[in-house]
Amino acid sequence: MFLASFNMHPNVTVSLRCFEDDRIIDMGGLSTIDWVYLGIDLALMLGICLGNGLIIATFFRIWKQLTLSNYLIFQLALADFALGCSHLYSALMTAFRKLVLNHNLCALGQAMFMFPGAASVFGILVITYNRYLAIVQNPLTYQDNPSSRYYVMYTLIIWIPSAILGFVLPMLWHNHCPIECSFSLIFTTESLKYMFIPFFVLLAFPVTTLYAHILVTARKHLRSITNAAEQPPGQSKKMVYMKGQIKILKAGFLIFTTFYILWLPFLVILGIQLYTDQLKQDSPMTTARFLTMCLIPLNSLGNPLIYAYRLPDIKAELTAMLLHWRKRLLCQNTA
Repeated sequence: MFLASFNMHPNVTVSLRCFEDDRIIDMGGLSTIDWVYLGIDLALMLGICLGNGLIIATFFRIWKQLTLSNYLIFQLALADFALGCSHLYSALMTAFRKLVLNHNLCALGQAMFMFPGAASVFGILVITYNRYLAIVQNPLTYQDNPSSRYYVMYTLIIWIPSAILGFVLPMLWHNHCPIECSFSLIFTTESLKYMFIPFFVLLAFPVTTLYAHILVTARKHLRSITNAAEQPPGQSKKMVYMKGQIKILKAGFLIFTTFYILWLPFLVILGIQLYTDQLKQDSPMTTARFLTMCLIPLNSLGNPLIYAYRLPDIKAELTAMLLHWRKRLLCQNTA
């Protein structure tokens, strides 16, 4: 992610001059490292879009039977797919450097990553709240197929704040005179200090607290499930249903944990540099921050594997879809 952001060229001068005015970025041919970054961006785009595209196709195959829990996972897959598409812009920023000689286009490229990233955070928050309702608050009366207004409401909760915080604000609140087109320099220090870092921290706290409460409650339900054979048939059915809800909980918890593990190194280093006023200094910590950016797209790349492994409905339908495509391909080859 943001590979074009830290494509450091030998003739980039770290100064207070606008890189638009001084043309301090080399407009010549691509170097070897440029081709490497370009290849990585295109590979990430293909990998992320292919994996999440398969998951999205699977959801459409079971659309009429789609539960609210799986619908929320579907929203995360859409966010990851959008992030994968954003790598095409990053590749263009590397291939055609004149794109980054305009601060608005540079901010647009960075906002295209922030928007789906914010949607992932809000999606994780909504999924956590949904698991709280299903396991803690209404464990035996929770309905996973509510009226359509709930689907619309959750969609708006995920995407409207994400569009405002991840796209509109970055486009309006960024530096108009950056020294280079990078994530940490195109956006103002104030926006990073008071919006970007607090956004992740403040949302991580309630999600972590809710999951701690949910996991404790889920353990109690699991103990009850082990004794389901000794319970009346009606009660046993309720426990089987609860066991399915706990499977979704485990998938959501794995998604949340993976997301913050891969984002945490970058956030910690960025926070240290921001609040100690060392953001614009060339130091080993800056190099480490650039390297930790490489961990971020692994989240979108790995999420489809989590969906396919932890969600039985998705796994079964994905397997059937792939087998059907394989059968059609074999028939075409033998025809």
